[in-house]
Amino acid sequence: MRGRRSSDSLQYDPEIERTARANRKVVRLSKSVPPSAREQILVITEAETPSSPKTSLMGDDDPPPRPMLGDYGLANNRGRLTHTFQPANPVAFDIKTTVLNGLRDKQFDGAEGRSPHENLSHFVETCEFCVPPDTVTVDQKKLRLFAFTLTCRAKDWLLSLPAGTIQTFEEIELKLLEKYFPMSKYWEKKQEISNFK
Repeated sequence: MRGRRSSDSLQYDPEIERTARANRKVVRLSKSVPPSAREQILVITEAETPSSPKTSLMGDDDPPPRPMLGDYGLANNRGRLTHTFQPANPVAFDIKTTVLNGLRDKQFDGAEGRSPHENLSHFVETCEFCVPPDTVTVDQKKLRLFAFTLTCRAKDWLLSLPAGTIQTFEEIELKLLEKYFPMSKYWEKKQEISNFK
């Protein structure tokens, strides 16, 4: 559920398909131009569809568009593009230096010989030492701290996840295990144990 709207903000649109096409056009065009020109596109497309409600598609509830490769070269985007992992409900709280050092102590790099299970168990143990405010849930705490336990290829994998798609720690845990310990590896290890002499 994105945002809550009051019943008086909903309007009847007799040409819903035409409005939907215009809205898709606005989103497509807004992703391909710098932010300074987006308002001009919205004004032009709203003039084309007089029956559509005068609301912007770039509302406060929508996540910012994901930057494209060409955006990194634009001078007006400096300082706003960050390459960080963003869960669906990000929170901010202070992290003690001892907890940070514990998280960085045994970072997982995604190498072939390293076990993601060891990394996850060390992470859960270290998370017990971090006590955020009461308003922060356990999942939010773990999602905030998880990025500090990864490095190299594993960190690149985490940064490749689309922002705002992960809601619980279980989701990120499953995705990590699917990536670095798939079922084929599980069966291979099980076969090694059963054929041990």
